Amino acid sequence: MSVYDPPNPVCPTHGERLRRSTCPACNAAYMRSYLKTQRRLKPAVALHSRARQRAARRGLPFNLRVGDVIVPTVCPALGIPILIGPTRSPYSPSLDRIRPGLGYVRGNTRVISDKANRLKGTLDAEGLIRRAVQSVDQRREDYARLAAYLERELLLAEVRRKAGQEGRAGVEWAKVAAFLDKAFQKADWPR
Repeated sequence: MSVYDPPNPVCPTHGERLRRSTCPACNAAYMRSYLKTQRRLKPAVALHSRARQRAARRGLPFNLRVGDVIVPTVCPALGIPILIGPTRSPYSPSLDRIRPGLGYVRGNTRVISDKANRLKGTLDAEGLIRRAVQSVDQRREDYARLAAYLERELLLAEVRRKAGQEGRAGVEWAKVAAFLDKAFQKADWPR
């Protein structure tokens, strides 16, 4: 079965012969199957939709467009591959709020691996460094990489803020922001 072949939905009452127009359980089985397939085919749409729901539930600002959600092949924080599969794993894509208090707004989000996002949580750069010092072996390295990732993203956010200025200064800062964004993506991984 490829990602394009949806699993056969099964109704608890009618089995594989679905009666979506009259049976709520049949319709629910079909929708579960359809959404699972869409998450694999269009991960950015699924991440955007779930982020919009979380923002509404938590009262956070939200102004992302689907085009703002770019799913890389490698996690920019830990350097592990990002894999889109039928179930959630440490390698699944996850939408990170760089500064959690700002919400899901343009310039404050980046797709990283689920493992990286769970390790980061709501920690700031200092908190990640403290965790790196307290941890051992692989966890120490992961926290150190997350701290470096967060510092890069905060620097890029500051440069983008300055790029919003009027006149020649804003244009020059926009060039610096574009350069840094490309440089960070190239330097990220693989290492």
